[in-house]
Amino acid sequence: MTEIALKAQIREKTGKEIAKKLRRQGLIPAILYGPGISPLPLAINPAYVIKALRAEQTATSFFDLEIEGKETKKVKVFIKDFDVHPVTDEIIHVDFYQVAMDKEISMEVPIILKGKPKGVERGGILEQNLREITVSALPDKIPSHIELDVSNLDIGDSIHVADIQVPEGVKIEDDPQIPVVTLVAPEEEATEEAEAEEGEEG
Repeated sequence: MTEIALKAQIREKTGKEIAKKLRRQGLIPAILYGPGISPLPLAINPAYVIKALRAEQTATSFFDLEIEGKETKKVKVFIKDFDVHPVTDEIIHVDFYQVAMDKEISMEVPIILKGKPKGVERGGILEQNLREITVSALPDKIPSHIELDVSNLDIGDSIHVADIQVPEGVKIEDDPQIPVVTLVAPEEEATEEAEAEEGEEG
């Protein structure tokens, strides 16, 4: 888990005209929500968000969000979603999700493959069927990614969700029978085998 600090301010009013006014001031509208709290409208400098997204291309990057208002407070959040302008690709809105460090959360974590399968040298093709996996844990236990060693895979081999090892305190929520990666035979070889089987049946 990676932590980054951001600053935002409470937005007293909402609506399209307010959003336009914020953008003229170099800010964009944002919203903070989470379990047990009422949605809180915010305004934030998009440069902070862009810098954070570029530095941490992962859904498990947590932020210390400092909120300036009548009383300044700091909360732990992650970026749940953001909107971009259809023409300029500029970020125009951000959703922050507040987390409690003593309560488990569920998040999708990217799967990163390591190694070169030995079956590839024989013409096999590695197919990755699952690129993210859903895990649940306390926020500070959520891994930034899951590494999967595929170097021992031969043609016809698969690695399923049940085969994935995760750190202590982390639970995988996906179906354990789902194949994550499969090393399939070359297309020509597979076609020939299929034709041979059809011939035998005939």
